[in-house]
Amino acid sequence: MNNNGIDSKKTNKRDACSFLLFVFLLPYVCACLWGHVGEDTGKLKKDVWQAQDSYMVEVAVEWGIWELPVEEYLAYRLSLTMPEDYHREAKKAQAVLLRTELAALYQEQDEKKIVVAGDGLAKFYGNTGGETEEALRESRQAVRETEGVILTYRGEPIRASYFKLSNGFTRGAEGAGEEEYPYLTKVACKMDQMSADYHSAVRVDKETYIDTVLGALGKNVGREVIWEEGEFFFDESGYVTKVSYIDENGEKAEVDGETFRHLFGLNSASFEMSREERSAIFHVTGVGHGFGMSQFEANCRAENGETYKEILAAFFLHAELAKFE
Repeated sequence: MNNNGIDSKKTNKRDACSFLLFVFLLPYVCACLWGHVGEDTGKLKKDVWQAQDSYMVEVAVEWGIWELPVEEYLAYRLSLTMPEDYHREAKKAQAVLLRTELAALYQEQDEKKIVVAGDGLAKFYGNTGGETEEALRESRQAVRETEGVILTYRGEPIRASYFKLSNGFTRGAEGAGEEEYPYLTKVACKMDQMSADYHSAVRVDKETYIDTVLGALGKNVGREVIWEEGEFFFDESGYVTKVSYIDENGEKAEVDGETFRHLFGLNSASFEMSREERSAIFHVTGVGHGFGMSQFEANCRAENGETYKEILAAFFLHAELAKFE
């Protein structure tokens, strides 16, 4: 016999022992490889959400600070920021935007507790039964079905803008001097025109108009210049970006569009102004600042079968869904 023969016999015996050992241990191996995968995955998922649950929101209300877990706070906030009868997919889109706002705050402050204004939330404290709980039911479900989901651009939470109703188009960030938000683009919102709130008008008497603009400018501009010579600048979506006058030194005096519209309580900065002998009349379209998601359009899209993911993709160019962990 040669060395090759002897080596071959030893190998066969070792292989036989290895095979028996493998057969003996096979049930245990299978359990390790497959039987506990679900449990391990579940535990990992649970640990992730426990980590998320450690993030708290401190709500500043009239009587002090009310501390809430993120998802509980979002249910209350959602019920305040979107009509109760809106479609669930629209509510889910809104829930993602609200959660994205929080994620950006946590990142900015590098804290697991943040303080937010509690406007309107105090009514929920100690009052989540009966009619209140029924009113919250859809909001809770929308938050639950999007648990942990946020909207990002290049790995960072976006500026999660939303508003009630457009003038037929959302506003592009670039046209409004907001180039750092390239995902905010002009989006057609044809269904917004069906809203009862699409058109509105505000009448302001001449002297009140002049005094109000003078106060906002903080410069010495002639009263007749304000009344007769103001120049209105618009972005590509038809929203006023600024109103410009020439002061008594020949220099420009300007008010940005959003500030101007709030001076006179206009629903949006999409307006035109006409003058009568003793008053100015603003003809306004839409409700809100015009950036991001139009809630009315989102609801119409949801009723037409779009999911919350499709709705968000339509309003926020190249933004991606991610998990807040």
